[in-house]
This record gives sequence, C-alpha cells and structure tokens, in this order.
Amino acid sequence: MALEVFYSYSHKDEALRDELEKHLMLLSRQGLITSWHDRRIGAGDEWRDQIDAHVHSAHIILLLISADFLASDYCYDVEMKRALERHTAHEAVVIPIILRPVEWSGAPFAHLQALPRNAKPLTAWPDRDEAFVDVARSIREIVLRFGSPGLQTSSGPTPLVDGQVPRQRVLDAAIPSQIVKDLATELLVLIHLPESAGLCGVLLADQDAEATPEEVRSAPFKVTFPLGPDGKPEPLKASVNLTSPDFHPPSQTKNLFIPPDADSEVLEFLLTPTRTGQLKVLVELQWEEALRGSRRLRTECVAEAASAPPNPQMNLVRMPVDISVGRPLVPPGAAPPTRPGQSSPGEFTLLFRQPPQPAAPAPAAAAPPPVDRPAPTLPQAAGPGEITRMFETPMEDARPSPPRPVAPPPPPPRPVARPAAPPMMNIPKSAGEATMVFSGLRTAPQGATPAPPPMAAPASPKRGFLLPLVITGCLLIIVLGVVAYFAIRH
Repeated sequence: MALEVFYSYSHKDEALRDELEKHLMLLSRQGLITSWHDRRIGAGDEWRDQIDAHVHSAHIILLLISADFLASDYCYDVEMKRALERHTAHEAVVIPIILRPVEWSGAPFAHLQALPRNAKPLTAWPDRDEAFVDVARSIREIVLRFGSPGLQTSSGPTPLVDGQVPRQRVLDAAIPSQIVKDLATELLVLIHLPESAGLCGVLLADQDAEATPEEVRSAPFKVTFPLGPDGKPEPLKASVNLTSPDFHPPSQTKNLFIPPDADSEVLEFLLTPTRTGQLKVLVELQWEEALRGSRRLRTECVAEAASAPPNPQMNLVRMPVDISVGRPLVPPGAAPPTRPGQSSPGEFTLLFRQPPQPAAPAPAAAAPPPVDRPAPTLPQAAGPGEITRMFETPMEDARPSPPRPVAPPPPPPRPVARPAAPPMMNIPKSAGEATMVFSGLRTAPQGATPAPPPMAAPASPKRGFLLPLVITGCLLIIVLGVVAYFAIRH
C-alpha cells in the first residue's frame, strides 16, 4: 500500500515545491507514495475542507519552511499545528524541509530532524540538484521504514507501523557445569525469539551435546533490524566475543546473523581449561561497534573424570531346554551335574542385573531370607538394568549317528578328553538389551571310564650306516670286472 505525502507550503515557494515533486516522482512510479497539495483541488471544491481532509489522512507531511511559510497564518496556525498533533500521536511523520534561509530555531517543529543534511537551506547549496537528491534519499528511507501501514479503522486514518522499532531477543549460552582439565569442552551460543525454546530445545534434541538444558543461561536484549530496498527488515550481522582467561584460547570472536523472524544458528566454541577449580567465561554480543548484551558463565574444572558407580547385584534364573541332535547328550536316568556355578548341558541361563533400589526398613520380626544358589562370577560387569543370556551346550559333532543294532548292545563310545571350557563373556549393553553367549563344552556320558593314553609307536632302527657299505661293494665289483676284462684280452 502506497503512503500519502502531503505538501504544506506557501504559494510563493511553488517553484521549489514543483522541483521537489519531480525528484520524488520515482517513488510515485514505484508505487511507494502518492502526492497531494492544494493545486490538486478541483474547480468548485471547498479548498479548506479538502486541505483539512488530506492533512488528517496523510502518512507523511512535508513542511516546506521559508519566511513566507512562517508568515502564512493558515500554514502556521492550521496545517502545521494539525500536522504536529498527528506526529505526536504517531499517526503521521512530519518532515521539515528548509527551502530558504530563515530563523526557525524557536519554531514548534524545531525538535524535529530537518532536511537537507545539516538543515542547510536548499537555495544555499552550490548545486541545487544535489540538495534535492539528498532530500529525496532521506524521504525514501522514511517511506521504506513506514512502508507497511496498519489496517484502516472506521474512526480515523490508517495508522503507521514503524519497521525499525526495537524488537526483543534473548541471548542463550551454555557450558557443562563440570569439565576436566586439559580436555577440550564446547560452549554454545544462540540468539532466539522470546517465544522460542531457544538453546534448551536444541540441547533436548541433540543427544551428543555435552551441556544440558539446565545449564543454559539467558540474557534479554533489544535489536533494531536494518531495512532492505523493499522496506522489509533484513538480518542483522552481529559478533559474539568470548573472554576466558582460564582457558585456551583466552579470547575468541565469531560472527552470526540474527534473522528478523526466526532464531539464529548455534555458534560452537571449543575451550580447553588450563587449571582446576571454579572457572568463568564472559560472553558479549556486539554490533555497530557497541555492546548490546552479555552473560557470565561459571563451571567447575576437576583434574580427572569421576569413576563409574559400583555395579548392582545380579540375579540368576535357569530354564531347561531340549537341544539334543543325533544321540542324546545325557544318558537316560543320569542326573545332570549339580556343581555350584555350572550349568548342565542343554540348560538356558538368564542373568538379569537390576538397578539399585533404596533399602527399606526391616520389619520387627522378619523371616530369614531363602538361600539361593550362588550366581556365577563374571569377568566383566554389566550396566544397571541389563539382561545377559548365557547358553551352555555340548559342542559335539552335530551329524546324526548311524543306526545301532538292537542286539547285541553297542559298546560304550570311546571317551573323549575334556578340554577346558573357554570363559563366558559378558558384554555390557544398554538397559534392556540381551546378549547370547555360547561356551564350548565337550562332555562324555556319565559312567564312562577315561581312555588310556595312546601308546607310542616303536622307534625305527638306524640305517644310516648301510649306504657306505653298498657303495663300496659296487665299486669293488666294477674294479674286478675291469681287471678280468684286460686279463682275457692279453
């Protein structure tokens, strides 16, 4: 919606008013403003009613100041008075424009910023066009600032909405409450809207973050966003400065953009504490070379990380299962082993480690607790609430045995040497997970006698001395044959 601009001027300054209107014509062509002055009054119209109506409805009122303007009773007493009333009520913006040199320091509009720059009269500029350009540029900025008027009301004109009113924002910063010396830790910074969850919501969604939502510290501040060429607020570039003398590095600076209608990105700083004890970090927010907000953070530094809490007690539950293949693993009628801490073949063992429970006061006459079988000792402890399943089964050949004749009864199987079973594994998992562990166990049927050790094979005789005798005999036969051959020839 275009803003209405009203010209309040003396007719003796009509030439300067026409020149100013030419320099503002681009704003009119862009649909940002509509201009009105008393020369727009048609024939037969009541000029006073028309002027009063537009002074009452205009969004921007330009007071073209000169000696003739101050001398005009209607301009000074009617138009200017009504314009300043609306400016005070934030219904319109009044802009004094000094056309010609005149003493106006005690005028009712003297508290307002006048144009051109430094309130230098237009006719006093060496280049008058340059003066008009300065005025047109300043009016464009005001038009963009108030370029979004509010809804039309039945009782009055359309109210103005200032696009550069300071807006509320919140600075969030967090660092873990306990850190370890010489180990890097992260410090997070976020700028968010007052109605947003801010850094607390980010930490709740990020399971890898070191800090917790309870460790977030906040500081409110106000920000005025710059306006773009279209008159809409644009993101503001700010810088976050860290001062941390007890950390390495002792100071850091990073830039971020504050969106006008959303939260900023999360800034991450890495800090390495150089000593133990209580440490402090100062977080400062700055832009346009001015401090806008700050927050102090405290943390406790220790020499090393705290050790894990002791493991709770483990409960034992056993269930028999049938896992035999081929011939039975245990002869009929044989009793399974009952040695404490050892499971029988085909037995399913469930170990459940419960979290520690607060001790309840014992009754006056408590019955003695039942005696349970002792739980096996595991080489590696599990975490609270973990279920560990250990399965013990004989690791004999799973191939089925050939059918045996009914009569005569088959001879007892050859006993197999029983190697030592590998240790059971206990792999810690998260609460509620289960781990299946198989332990190799080779067993022989009960009642079988251990097999005697195999007999060593007899040592073979030494035959290294026969080779020289054979070679000597062959040479002797060859020599005798040669001698006999020559004896026969001669």
